[in-house]
Amino acid sequence: MISLNRLFAVAVLGGASTALAMPALNGRDPTDLICGGDNFSVAGLPAANETLLAKGSGPSFAPRVVNVYWNVIHADQTFDGGYLTSDQVDTAIGALNHHFWPAGITFQRANLQYKNNPDWFANADAGTEELDNAQSKAMKNELHTGTAKDLNIYSVGFKTSNLGGYATFPWWYDEDAKRDGVLFKWNTIPGDGGLRNYNQGKILVHEVGHWAGLFHTFQDGCDENGGDYVDDTPAEASAASGCPATRDTCPGGGQDPIHNHMDYTYDTCKTDPFTRGQSARIQAAMQEYRSQ
Repeated sequence: MISLNRLFAVAVLGGASTALAMPALNGRDPTDLICGGDNFSVAGLPAANETLLAKGSGPSFAPRVVNVYWNVIHADQTFDGGYLTSDQVDTAIGALNHHFWPAGITFQRANLQYKNNPDWFANADAGTEELDNAQSKAMKNELHTGTAKDLNIYSVGFKTSNLGGYATFPWWYDEDAKRDGVLFKWNTIPGDGGLRNYNQGKILVHEVGHWAGLFHTFQDGCDENGGDYVDDTPAEASAASGCPATRDTCPGGGQDPIHNHMDYTYDTCKTDPFTRGQSARIQAAMQEYRSQ
């Protein structure tokens, strides 16, 4: 198994230089969402991918209800300080349900916990050498609940970096169960007051997609022998920005999947449901890695 110290999926706001070796902006708006997961390799995961491909063509998947343990990390009791109401959390979970229904996944709130910790709110982040920095480790060690089949969500501020969120993959769980889950920037939840271009909750959908086993649509670019290991998402040379209609960066296979949740386009552009292939991969990953 590849160490968590080497592989992680992170969503980043802007193109500031960080120790995560983020990809260049290549003309992007500096407020666009990009993901440090661009640079992770799947070369060490052949067994996991073969297992998922085999399961994806197997028996029908039984619908799954996932318990959500949501941790609101806040500096004070204002929205700007990270405080989310129960209704706001439920709206975000409702958005997850709307977008994951093709995969037969339903999310239900099992617990909502508030943690007033200005340090965690501002500084919990991906690590430079490991998956989590010191604040994220401490936060997860104290608050993580449940097993591999339960989703732990931490809404935080990422005040000292440009992160929008990051997630663990399901096949990492056995290496360090406490690390499992999703961190995301609190103000990307659905509704007014959210971050411009990312206020429909689709950043969280993207990160939970990683938690459920999906790669980016542009993983490995135009490489026909790998990519995102999903047959019905056209190959894409690089992440898309904004909502570039008719974008086509790889020969053959059709236009780039700019409307897919696992690309980098704006929330208003991500209008397609997960594809059949993505749904099959989610189902296979849930069966294989998130059943207990």
